[in-house]
Amino acid sequence: MTDLPPVLTSRRERPNVPLLAMVASVVIMSTGLIAIQASDLTGVQFSFWRLWCTTLAFGVLVAVRAVWFGVRPSPASLKCTIWPGLAVGVAQPLMFTAMKLTSVTDVVLLTSLMPLLVILVAVPILGERPGGRFLVWALLAVIGAGIVGYGGSTGLGGDPVGIAMACASLVAWAFYMVFLKIARAHLDAVTLMWTIFGIAAIVVTIYVAATGWNTGPVSDRDWLLLAYMTAIPGGTGLMMMTWAYRWLPANIPPLVLRAEPVVASALAWWLLSEPVTTLHLLGGGIALTGVIGAILHPSEHKPKAGEQPVGHRVEGGS
Repeated sequence: MTDLPPVLTSRRERPNVPLLAMVASVVIMSTGLIAIQASDLTGVQFSFWRLWCTTLAFGVLVAVRAVWFGVRPSPASLKCTIWPGLAVGVAQPLMFTAMKLTSVTDVVLLTSLMPLLVILVAVPILGERPGGRFLVWALLAVIGAGIVGYGGSTGLGGDPVGIAMACASLVAWAFYMVFLKIARAHLDAVTLMWTIFGIAAIVVTIYVAATGWNTGPVSDRDWLLLAYMTAIPGGTGLMMMTWAYRWLPANIPPLVLRAEPVVASALAWWLLSEPVTTLHLLGGGIALTGVIGAILHPSEHKPKAGEQPVGHRVEGGS
């Protein structure tokens, strides 16, 4: 590990920078749940337009970087984006539709299991071995996030199809988190987001064409919500998370995301008049305590003999 890129060395001298970026991204992305719920579009419609809008936005950034700064990814490096792109193409419309059929609360409750699922996936793929203390704190965070979800107005009592979709989305998102860690080792965050969203947009478009879903009409209010989702949660927030992912173990980002229900519930209370109960407050405190404890006891990646550590190469150096 003596020939690490300068940018990686600088981040190691400031180890809190990626973690702070991850925390900030959680706060920003939590507002996206409210935008989805406030929209009059179906889950598939919102996913379709959101993916294409985000692909276009990141495509402009990629073009500017290529023309002005000469940053051009190699075709070989783009191959690693196929699997995370397919995962997003499956996970996002399922999640958005589940929110429409059930509620933000139901989806939050089910996705609270994501850190544990990511841990299971990361062990064989990335070789990350979480210690006992990390698992205890992670379980505490999961329990806290689950309490927040159960403390919502509907609890786990939504539409059965919506619940099934939320569970399928959970599995797809868990694989996305692990595949993203691998892809981030080869591409900068901007190019990575552009290719992932582009692949996902194509997947959703094929699904829409095959099933005959109507993608419109889109009201002015929904266009504003889509614009906000593209620029803030799906642009700034997701960009910060993806940038930070290179320097964090794969199971830390989904665990930090367990703080999202706390913020989302507060915003849902403020903007959508969803009640905040004692269970919200209790679960929020437990979830945040678990997240902080797990961050202080992260898992370690133990590379096999002759294996390069994840994050060794990055196109464009960022």
